[in-house]
Amino acid sequence: MNNIFTEPQLGEPVFLRNLKIYPIRAEDKNGVSIATIEEKMAKNEIEIRELDDPEINEIILINRGHEPVLMIDGEEITGAFQNRIIARSTIAHANKKSRIPVICAEEGRWDEIGGFRTGNYSYPTLRSLLLKGRQTRANVQKKIWQEIQRKITVTKTRSATSSMHDIFENLADEVNRYIEGFQNLNHGTIGLISSAGGTILGCDIFLNSNIFRKTQKKLIKSYALDALEYQKKSSDPPNLEDFFKKIIVAVDKKRPRTTNQHLTIKGDGLLGQSLVYQDKIIHLSAFPT
Repeated sequence: MNNIFTEPQLGEPVFLRNLKIYPIRAEDKNGVSIATIEEKMAKNEIEIRELDDPEINEIILINRGHEPVLMIDGEEITGAFQNRIIARSTIAHANKKSRIPVICAEEGRWDEIGGFRTGNYSYPTLRSLLLKGRQTRANVQKKIWQEIQRKITVTKTRSATSSMHDIFENLADEVNRYIEGFQNLNHGTIGLISSAGGTILGCDIFLNSNIFRKTQKKLIKSYALDALEYQKKSSDPPNLEDFFKKIIVAVDKKRPRTTNQHLTIKGDGLLGQSLVYQDKIIHLSAFPT
């Protein structure tokens, strides 16, 4: 898949409090117009709802617009019977009704409270567990609930229903301090790789800078939620450049069999996933193992 990313390079690091971010730059790939859930909900062009007989691991998305809609792994959908997160990066095709695989991110509720709304992007630790669980065929749902409860405990927050959304709500002021004065990463940025407290948090790469710009602030907030745990930790900085090179090597070894496919990305000390659509990687995420 050498044609997917055109000579991607790391830019100069950006420091947001204790969160270190390297922007990833590459030549823009155009020709594919992709929208986000937020964009389409604002235009009333998508409807997200429970199945007629609601199930914990699937929801319905009806895309009435003329563009495909991207949902990234761990993206949160709140409301209805319980808050969910998208199980893997997914495209909802234009003018189509799709069944979307999801995971519960709110253990203590199964009660209708109104329609679905957009939420946050899950923090990297949770997204990494989501990905690892699929590979090992472990009880992913149980591990996600355990991680959310761990996060509630270590951040000293409260949630009556063990909800990831409540963690973001309770820590909104602290998370927002990470993006005070922040506008955008430099022109040509298609993704980022970040670390905090000597630990690599993860990496997200998109097809082009237009798609990345639509996601960057929510992504940075999700990374910041993990960075909060490393505020009092200091150690030698991790080698983000080496981690990034390993991602590119792992991607180059992949050969998709179809033009629309989910691919697992494996490398030395990393595990990732990518969404291929019309022969292009729309989104790739990777986390340390």
